[in-house]
Amino acid sequence: MRTSWFRLSWVLLLSACATTPSPPPGDPVDPLHQVRRVKVAPEVELEVLDYGGKGPALVFLPGLGSTGHVYDVLAPEFTATHHVYAFTRRGFGASSWPATGYDSATLGHDVLAALDGLGLQKVTLAGHSLAGDELNWMGVNHPERVEAFIFLDATENRGEIAHFLQPGPLPPLPFTVLDGQPSREAVTALLARDLGGPFPPHEIDQAYEFDAGTGAYLRYRRLPEATEQSVRGAAEPDFAKLRAPVLAISDDQAFAGWVAYLSQAENVPADLRERAQAFLPELRQHEAAQEALLKSLPNWKLVMLPGAGHYLWLTRQAEVISAMRAFLAR
Repeated sequence: MRTSWFRLSWVLLLSACATTPSPPPGDPVDPLHQVRRVKVAPEVELEVLDYGGKGPALVFLPGLGSTGHVYDVLAPEFTATHHVYAFTRRGFGASSWPATGYDSATLGHDVLAALDGLGLQKVTLAGHSLAGDELNWMGVNHPERVEAFIFLDATENRGEIAHFLQPGPLPPLPFTVLDGQPSREAVTALLARDLGGPFPPHEIDQAYEFDAGTGAYLRYRRLPEATEQSVRGAAEPDFAKLRAPVLAISDDQAFAGWVAYLSQAENVPADLRERAQAFLPELRQHEAAQEALLKSLPNWKLVMLPGAGHYLWLTRQAEVISAMRAFLAR
């Protein structure tokens, strides 16, 4: 998890309206993929994008706030060797919006249930950001269902951050204000500026809502409480328990940068600044220890893309595709 992820999550938290709109229906006809819904729990269905292709299954899981459509520029690159899918997490986009179920274990079980619903016995899982928790849950609890893992900037310890945030409300952060943006194009441009590259058009359509008359931005298409519940429900990962081959592609940012900001920010309560100051040395130690651990694990391959940013397949697409293809062809 990276500093830019926190900024995006605060866009999600602070720009939502109080009224939750109904989840939109998926569009089943699209040249990129087929769209279907798969039941994963009572009254909970996930949107599943089927990009087609031949070969073993490759399933993409989005980060917090995104839908499966965020992979529209990446997933088609692998249909020559794999049958490619992407799932949209509960609470977002065209998936169901239940009031609860955003902890790591429930989200991980949703992935398992979706695989069962699709008849997929063993898959390669590729996940961005928060999806790293779902990958870890699958690897620890159902290793027989996973051929390999691909972590896309997704190996940070969100459980540790959830514990740090537990005593009080989620703190304010620098974020991109989408409220008041006059058009879809304006939102697309702002996100491209802050994330390093433009979101796929279908991601803009599915993850955001715009006024039908004026075209102005209205809100994120999600259950407003889903973001905070996902942040607070993150469990500590145990990456050493993953036995399948792992590819982890990361940039050079980390949670410590965000905590360092909190330790000095004047717009946060004094007690939070003090807690951040006390926590920062410990967090830096833990991040260094985890990096050393992952480098020591024989089934892990680490690829660092300095400066790539959180959505690294948007900014360094060719390098991400190359690393993934080499790993999948191992």
